Amino acid sequence: MTITSSFATVKQHDVARIDGPAGTAPIDVVAITQTISTALRPVPEGAVLDSGALAESIALLSGHIDLLLPLAEAAHRRSRPEGAGPGLIGRGLAYVRNRMQYDPPNPHDYPACAHVWVQESARGLQQLLGLVHADVGREHQHAAADR
Repeated sequence: MTITSSFATVKQHDVARIDGPAGTAPIDVVAITQTISTALRPVPEGAVLDSGALAESIALLSGHIDLLLPLAEAAHRRSRPEGAGPGLIGRGLAYVRNRMQYDPPNPHDYPACAHVWVQESARGLQQLLGLVHADVGREHQHAAADR
């Protein structure tokens, strides 16, 4: 499988089109990055966690992970030498996949647990975006160098 990519600015959003296992997927890098930043924003000590905001973060993070995980797995498979084991990245991808098989904590009943889930998911999403976007960035750089 080859990666084709194109960058477009749509309403000030960096959109990368990436060919993955299920076809071409548009990746809104700015929206994903904003979701990660929001999820990792520090909470002042003693602050009350907003269960509504946690529920929104859970939904956004889950959606972004569902989109990027198969693309990151495909990129990882392409980069591994034939016959090589999964390596550290492969194990990290398996961890994210296994984690997503379970429901996150209910933010209304367990806001502290949901907050930890949101932070861990944001860090996982950050890694997925790095894997997927690194391939696109390289393709973009090569295309610019050929001009």
